Parts: sequence; structure tokens; C-alpha cells
Amino acid sequence: MINTTTLTQIFDCYPHCIEAHNYALDVISGKIPNCRNVIAACNRQIVDLQRDNFEYEFDPYLAEKAIKFIELLPHTKGKGFVGKSIKLEPWQKFIFACIFGWVKPDGNRRFNEALLLMPRKNGKSIKAAAAGLYMLLEDGEPGAEVYAGATNFKQSMEVFTPARVMCNKRPQLKQHYDVTVNASSIILADGSKMEPVIGNPGDGASPHLWIVDEYHEHPDNRQVETAKTGMGAREQPLLLMITTAGTDISSPCYDKFKECERILTGIDRDDSTERIFALMYGLDKEDSWTDPANLKKANPNYGISVREEFLINQLQAAIRKPSNQNAFKTKHLNQWVNAKVAW
Repeated sequence: MINTTTLTQIFDCYPHCIEAHNYALDVISGKIPNCRNVIAACNRQIVDLQRDNFEYEFDPYLAEKAIKFIELLPHTKGKGFVGKSIKLEPWQKFIFACIFGWVKPDGNRRFNEALLLMPRKNGKSIKAAAAGLYMLLEDGEPGAEVYAGATNFKQSMEVFTPARVMCNKRPQLKQHYDVTVNASSIILADGSKMEPVIGNPGDGASPHLWIVDEYHEHPDNRQVETAKTGMGAREQPLLLMITTAGTDISSPCYDKFKECERILTGIDRDDSTERIFALMYGLDKEDSWTDPANLKKANPNYGISVREEFLINQLQAAIRKPSNQNAFKTKHLNQWVNAKVAW
């Protein structure tokens, strides 16, 4: 068994991996307050790193490579951010280190599904766009197909547009990878492509990466099932589901949320669940949604991409006006509710 001191020494040449590893340790120790689901995800990572005869191996080189690539890309929104290279926070490095660092004995990735559940304005879409470009350009997949899926055109462009802007703001990237950027597609010379997808696209796609944006808005699982069935020809595909909580506890997104809770708590553990990654921010049941201190607990990018003043104002408005409460709980605290409006 490897202790945490030895792990830090192993990661010595990989500073991003060290940050991701230390983030997990800080969450587990309580230094960084978080809900039980996040604590469980961090604990799962530490336990897996120390497991004897575990089927999967963590490769810090692959994790570091993905994070380095993403940090070469530019921000596309936000005063003081536009044009500057992305600087991933430790919690974001933890996500990418886990997804891209774990491999099977054949060298292909361990995780073929990932659920990222976090409140609005915590950088979901731009990070998904960056992951899309990494898997399109640097993953070594011939004829890679990357799709940004959503229930409507506007939402699908929330991920695709940042990817397109990133390419246009990095001429060296376009030249190096021989990239052609169009209004609704990013295409490589070998036929690899990234495109937005709306609703149920039908069969025919062979996705290397399928991003499901705002999964809670999907009334059924047809797009997810289309993505999964199309991935059969790929060696290391990924279904990346990013979302806030929602108002329909009969939705496929809520089912996936509960499934991931069972995986993180160890209730559901088998060969298939070992290949699902989940990081789900929010509050615990006993936490008061009216306590401003819990805003930081639910929002990992508190004070960075989501402003403290904005969240406090939204909280005060929800306290004053009950009809705003459920929207506030789902969008800014990541709490599932069973109605859009509370009266």
C-alpha cells in the first residue's frame, strides 16, 4: 500500500497532479469545507491510489499532459479574463487529473462516463469546451468525433462557441493541428470534427467524446443512449455530463445523480461503476440554504468566476420572495427540488 507522502513524491515531477492530490487531501481533512458527495469523490481517489492489485493505474504523465494543454487555451468570457490563458483551480485540476490520468492495463482510459454537477457560473461550459478540444486535437484518436449536445441550439452553442473562439484566438493551434473553424464545426484534415448537436440526433455518429450540457433539462435519455451506442467502435470514448441540479426528480439526470451517490458511498460497486467518475457539489440535507456561509461550500469557484456579492444578493432575493427560492436552490446551491416554483 502506498501512503500519501510516497504519492506526493511520485508526483514530484508533475506539479498539476500535486495540486489535484493536495486538493483531495484538503477536502477529506475538512480544510476545504464540502458536502459529503465531494468528500466521497476525493476519498475514492485517495483510496484507489493506495489499492493493492487494483485493475487500474494512475498515470501522472497523462493527467499532467491534459491539464497543460487546457492551460494553453484562452478564456473567452469575463472582465479581466478574456484573452488570458486559462488558469485551472485545484478543484478543476482534480477533475481533469482523475478523468485523464486513470488508465486500464491496455493503456486506454479507465473512465468512460463522467458526471459533473455544480452550480451556475462555476465554469462548467468553458472547461467542457477545453476538454472537447483536448480530445479532438491531442488524444491520438483517428477521425475523432466530438459532440456538444443539448436540448436546443442555444444551449448546444454554450459549449461549442467557446471551443470555436479558443481556436480562433490561438492561430498557432490552428496551424499546428491544421484546423478549419466554421460557424458550426471545427474540422481537422483527417476528418476529425467537433460539432453541436440538438435533441435526439438519431443513429450514425461514432463519438469519441459526447458532452451532454445541462443534463437536467433532458426530458428523456434518448441523446445519452444514442451517444453510448455509438461509442462501441472507439477504444477510449467519454460521455461527459455537465449540469446543475433540476426540478424534475423523475428525470434521467436525477436517476444518474442518485446512481453516482450510490457509487461514491460504496453501495454500488462493480466493474461497470468503476468506470464512472462523479464530482457533485452542493449542500448536505442538514445544511441551511439561507446561511451565507454555505454559498462557498456549494460553489467551488466562489470569489473567482462567481462573485460573492452576486450570490449574496441572489440569496437575499430568494429569502424575500418565496417564488424565487427553488430557482436559487437549483442554480446556485445545486439542490434538487420537485417543482420549478415554491409558493
